[in-house]
Amino acid sequence: MHSRYDILGTPVDLHRAWTRDEIEAAIQAILESRAASLPERKDARIVIKPNLNNDLVALTGNCVDLRVLGALIRGLQARGYTDLTVADGSNVGIDRRAIDSFARLRVDALCTLLGVRLVNINLDQGRPLVLHAGARPLVSSTVLDKDFLISVPKIKTHAEMQLTCAMKNWVGIVVGQDKRQVHYDLGRNILALNEAVRPDLIIVDGLVGMEGNGPGDGDPFRLGVLLVCDDALINDLAVARLVDMPWREVPYLAHAGAAGRVPPALEAAVAASVPVLRAMRPPPPRSLQAKLSEKRWLIWLKLAVRPLVNRPGVARLAYKLRITQDVYDRSDDTLRVEARHAERCGECHKCVDFCPTGLSREQIGAETEPPACIQCLYCWFVCPHDAIRLRGEPHHLERQVSRYGEAIRNL
Repeated sequence: MHSRYDILGTPVDLHRAWTRDEIEAAIQAILESRAASLPERKDARIVIKPNLNNDLVALTGNCVDLRVLGALIRGLQARGYTDLTVADGSNVGIDRRAIDSFARLRVDALCTLLGVRLVNINLDQGRPLVLHAGARPLVSSTVLDKDFLISVPKIKTHAEMQLTCAMKNWVGIVVGQDKRQVHYDLGRNILALNEAVRPDLIIVDGLVGMEGNGPGDGDPFRLGVLLVCDDALINDLAVARLVDMPWREVPYLAHAGAAGRVPPALEAAVAASVPVLRAMRPPPPRSLQAKLSEKRWLIWLKLAVRPLVNRPGVARLAYKLRITQDVYDRSDDTLRVEARHAERCGECHKCVDFCPTGLSREQIGAETEPPACIQCLYCWFVCPHDAIRLRGEPHHLERQVSRYGEAIRNL
């Protein structure tokens, strides 16, 4: 199902999708409808900037679904485009610990399979951009030097910004630890980043959202949409309306309003055109400790206690006290799909619906190497019958399975 909302002449398209086949069909329809705005040259440098904020599997609602990313890459390749790059930089905690979130999320395997470049923006060259409160972070040269830029954000709550979507996705174009500078004045700097670097196309992955204590410890919920726009501000105003979040409560949108970017006519057009699909549970109030941990004038203390905080027991305590959302584990999982117990399978076919590479039920568990399988483990996460057998050790995935396993199976 497809709906179009006209926001003062800017179209916002909403496609209902949930299964792999529905996602593929929706992406094909999106590219067809936006064909006139795609580059004329087939060798144009197209950069896809997904939201890969963390190492949480996409079905938690934290990062972009491999089914969406794969469908988009295949759709562009089918139209003859040859120079495709996937580029993002995960959050500062991931970067500081040198965790390879692309490998953990199997994004590297997908890009290898489809023959596209993968750039870790945290390790990229960059050029400085002057923002607010003394921030002068490096912005990825890969992003700045593109011919065509596609943003693929998620719909999530955010402890500081209330909502994260297309505009907040742009923090990921900043190189490495320079993201901390964006946090000097996060709302204003998100707005400034978006005014300096504009995407040519936005495709929102709203299949599984995250509500509550997002973006790193919220709860996944089924929304089942892909949203398309070419204006990040209008996109996020529309998304705020879709999930029934007052836009003035979203700091970066409030700053846009204060700067005159949300005139009454625009506000009225969004309210009149865009329906509420589902109210998203907002993040809880931040603890005093969490607020203090972000204070710029206390950075010396943060650096001084970092060796202590890095200890697993202290990290777990900080999580329980709601000072942090993330408990990082430096040990990569070694889990791999080994087989499928056909006798346990029901008739749900969920494993097929969630397979990014398009395997049939007979192939799942039988063909476990590329190009058939990229070992994303989506089939195992969603299977309600414990029919997928794995080998290896979960390591960092152990906490994810404990925290999110049942919620994912119930999506």
